[in-house]
Amino acid sequence: MALRLSERQQAILFAPILIAAIAGLYATTLLLQPTPVQASVVRLVRLDVEGVGWSIQYAPLTTNNNTAFGLLLEASAKLAFPVAYVWYQIPQGVFVTAINGSVNGEGRYWLYQVNGLYPNIAADHRALHDDDIVRWSFSAAQEGM
Repeated sequence: MALRLSERQQAILFAPILIAAIAGLYATTLLLQPTPVQASVVRLVRLDVEGVGWSIQYAPLTTNNNTAFGLLLEASAKLAFPVAYVWYQIPQGVFVTAINGSVNGEGRYWLYQVNGLYPNIAADHRALHDDDIVRWSFSAAQEGM
């Protein structure tokens, strides 16, 4: 004859398993978060922003904004064009939703490249180095991916 546990006993046995699973998921998400970019000065970086029918170029001699997103915000402030974005916690990072009035949707989204490559991290975690070229393009999702 099999031993049958009451619902209360089952709940008491299940609680530690559930707590351990939640702790494991939390620890895993912390380990998978990108490392913060250390502040540094970069020289001769270039930013190209290409919308539909318009473009913006920005090329400071030096900047303290050494991420792809930081450079975009710097150009936005200096050249007076709006940038909209959303912060995410898991995975940690920023998602650009609009630049200069061009808003994500209807099959077009803001994508960025550094030196011709699409990074696999959010733009605020992609460190820049001297002579890097950052390109933001308002593209159909399947283009270049």
